[in-house]
Amino acid sequence: MLVDAAELRARTAWGLIARPADPIAHHLQAVLGPVDSLGYVLGRGTLSQVARVLERVTGGEHIPRDALGLYRSRYRPERVTTAITAQHRAGIVAISPAHPWWPKALSDLQSHAPPTLWMLGGLHQSVLSQSVAIVGTLRPTPAGRSHTAFLVDAALGSGLSVISGGSRGIATEAHRRTVSAGGISLAVVAGGLENLYPDDNLALFQTLCARGAVLSEAPCTVAPTVERFLWRNRIVAALADATVVVQAEYRCGAISVGYQAAALGRCVGVVPGVWGDTRSRGCWRIYRECGAMVLTDPSDISVVVPRPTPRTLTEEARVTHDRF
Repeated sequence: MLVDAAELRARTAWGLIARPADPIAHHLQAVLGPVDSLGYVLGRGTLSQVARVLERVTGGEHIPRDALGLYRSRYRPERVTTAITAQHRAGIVAISPAHPWWPKALSDLQSHAPPTLWMLGGLHQSVLSQSVAIVGTLRPTPAGRSHTAFLVDAALGSGLSVISGGSRGIATEAHRRTVSAGGISLAVVAGGLENLYPDDNLALFQTLCARGAVLSEAPCTVAPTVERFLWRNRIVAALADATVVVQAEYRCGAISVGYQAAALGRCVGVVPGVWGDTRSRGCWRIYRECGAMVLTDPSDISVVVPRPTPRTLTEEARVTHDRF
């Protein structure tokens, strides 16, 4: 079920004016729908008047005036039109939670779930299988690349799809190994899909879309930023049944996927490294702080993946992006 023109315009507008994981924007769209909620926010009246109306029609939920002011200040109808034009030109599809391909696991993110996903490729095959997120440093060693390849082979042998962030390093290795073996891979990126980053992975993304998909919560014209890369990681963690971190610095985006996954009740595994290796400090940090499983062999991925009873998103998980 594709969104119609009015809903697409509203969802695109919300994607441009609200920050990632915005609980106010999520609540307004969930209760009123993207079209009506945008109409209320942009309608006539002072911010105080609009806030009072929204609080009444949404059942008493407090709506901060400064959030409404930010939405209004960011809204540019011409940019919405530009984004939709770019989407159509690139063959990008927007899907909502009503779409049959919508990943149900994203509901675990609760008020931090993306209201809309933009997609190249298709999710129809991936929704039928379990998956593992394989993430890690942007600057892997040859051993890290080798470990990633072995893990992907083990994952595909177990019938899993592979999820990562489309970035350089371990993520690129995970995607490339998966598609070269004919497996299903999902890449979750931080910006608009009409201008994919990194551009040296464009051929890889195109091949990946043959059986999998490239996804983003950002509409076209949105550039990837450090904040968006970190918020993107919650989607990677939520989509996967388990996460494995292969080489990661003590402070980096890759380990934020591990923390988000642990907070969501997913199993987390790490590939150990030698003492003094800066690319292993993040893995040991996740082991200590999240109780991650240490993988001693690629086949251990079959032990990591079975999903435990889901837990609700904790307040700690909501702010982990600030720690990395």
